[in-house]
Amino acid sequence: MDRRTALKSLAITVWGMIFLPGCGNEEAEQGSYLYKNLPLSENQKNNLKSMVDTFLPENDTKGGVELGIHHFLDKLLANCYDESTQNAFLGGLDRLEFLSNEMNDTSFFKAADQQRIEVLEALDKEEKIEDKAFYDLIKELIILGYTSSEYFLTNFTNYEMIPGGYDGCAPLPQEPYKI
Repeated sequence: MDRRTALKSLAITVWGMIFLPGCGNEEAEQGSYLYKNLPLSENQKNNLKSMVDTFLPENDTKGGVELGIHHFLDKLLANCYDESTQNAFLGGLDRLEFLSNEMNDTSFFKAADQQRIEVLEALDKEEKIEDKAFYDLIKELIILGYTSSEYFLTNFTNYEMIPGGYDGCAPLPQEPYKI
């Protein structure tokens, strides 16, 4: 074997070792790089969406459902909170459903707007620490989701994509600076 053939073989082997592992990435095919969601039942998803709609209804401004706050809450709780908080949240959604059935004989997401408000007020006035904590958490996270949305930041605050913009034509003083 001559030197030229050996160098070609070595180069092909090195480049193959560098590039071929990326060709068969099974994790990317399975979507493991995506954020996970909470294990919500269909009823719990609808109740979460209805809670967001009750707190931030659509009127002359965009509502929470239109902005996707319920999706934000799902991803935030699943990826940024510990398992005990997630379980408490899921238990709170079940408690919300129970209260709605007890007060209105219907599911929370099927109830009228005024009935939903009454259920949420009852949940806020609950004596159980878990129910009060659930109500406070969901209210806080809905507000966080809304106030950090692009819609809110661009329409209701003095949002600048790049603060302190560059002005290339600024006049310079005639006198040099004195120290």
